[in-house]
Amino acid sequence: MPEFPEVNVVIKKLELRTLNKTIKSVEVLRLQTIEGDVNHFKKTIEGSTISSFEQVGKFIVFHLSNKHVIISHLRMEGKYFFKEENSNLGKHDLVVFHFTDNTKLVYNDTRRFGRMSVESESNYRDVPPLCNVGPNPFEMKNASHLENAYKNKSIAIKTALLDQSIMSGLGNIYTDEVLYITKIHPETPAKLVSRAKLEEILKASKEVLEAAMKAGGSTIHSFTSEEGIAGDFQVQLQVYGKNGDFCPRCDTKFRKIFVNGRGTTYCPKCQKNPGIPTLFGVTGPIGAGKSLVSNLITKHGFKLLDCDKIVHDLYKTKEMQDKLVHLIPDLKIVNNDIDRAWLKSYLIKFPNKKKQLQKIVHKEVVEVVENELKHSKQPIVVEAAFLFETDLYLLCDKTIFVNIDQEKQIANLESRHDDVGKALLLNSNFDYSNMKKATYVINNDKDIANLEKQVNSIFYR
Repeated sequence: MPEFPEVNVVIKKLELRTLNKTIKSVEVLRLQTIEGDVNHFKKTIEGSTISSFEQVGKFIVFHLSNKHVIISHLRMEGKYFFKEENSNLGKHDLVVFHFTDNTKLVYNDTRRFGRMSVESESNYRDVPPLCNVGPNPFEMKNASHLENAYKNKSIAIKTALLDQSIMSGLGNIYTDEVLYITKIHPETPAKLVSRAKLEEILKASKEVLEAAMKAGGSTIHSFTSEEGIAGDFQVQLQVYGKNGDFCPRCDTKFRKIFVNGRGTTYCPKCQKNPGIPTLFGVTGPIGAGKSLVSNLITKHGFKLLDCDKIVHDLYKTKEMQDKLVHLIPDLKIVNNDIDRAWLKSYLIKFPNKKKQLQKIVHKEVVEVVENELKHSKQPIVVEAAFLFETDLYLLCDKTIFVNIDQEKQIANLESRHDDVGKALLLNSNFDYSNMKKATYVINNDKDIANLEKQVNSIFYR
């Protein structure tokens, strides 16, 4: 959908081509495009001259010499084209304004969602649709209006910024850009955004929109201006549409989520959500002592999420079993549960299948953890051997790598009656380079008292 800058570009082109032209007649080829009585629309407009243009949010307002206005919204695919009178019309041309100088302005809309109406100039801002449009960022000197509007709103700040009745001008593209610039997580409850941050939002909104208008608007999907000229602000976009790319500030992979149904890209490290609890991630090889460390962290008020248990529970679900049987047709299901011993042996023999299985299971685990984060009232510690191999680490505020030498690792595996050979084989591809990515490294090379001392030092430093 064309956003504020794109509409601004269209208005500038319309001003160049149609200002002071007199409308001889109006041809409405699709009645539904006009809101209200079509004959009234045509009768009111014909014979008037276009005296000026105005932008109200994403609406284009044609001011006419007869003290009326045409209000136009392009919606998804609306475009205006300026043509000679004798040129042919296309199947997507819906409204035609014929001028007295033998030229015409054609409203074209492939999707047919755009709308037009005519109102009196005396009250057009006081009646729908414009009475529901809030001020744009350039009309606001400070963020007091936003502060008052958001102070009791628990909805996500992205959803709040998209509410055109509060502040007009920011659509999906530019909201992502503004939130990235101001380092605000898009799901942050609006009421938790401070006045200082709202001032940053207002400043960034003006800067982003101004830059986009100078560049001619963002050409996303099929938007083009009246003359078919494409804007090039899309090359300046820092985060929108860049899921999987790396943040230039911190080198963390951008992540895409959906906020109230709108695709949203953000940096998990730069844009932390104060509305969700702290998440610690604990990782390390099999038998390193991850569970010991995680349980010690729970003494500091953290809730434990054990990814092994999450996987165990997922394996009991019919949905997951169906997915894995599709991947591994010979998979053994015993008493409505997956035969884990058989599966371990199989994955050792077929490492490629292991990777495919992990891709399926890990995605589900991340979703479970995300859901827990959204509903938990206390901080969480998540224990996962695959922390850095998935998007799980992106959710973490801090990460802990538990290191251990192989001799003690084997002793740990034997003490818990694991099949040491199988465990070490499964662990053979464990990526120890992730130790460098962790916030903290804990060495499980002594007794439990030493381990607890290392954990406590994280909280009391």
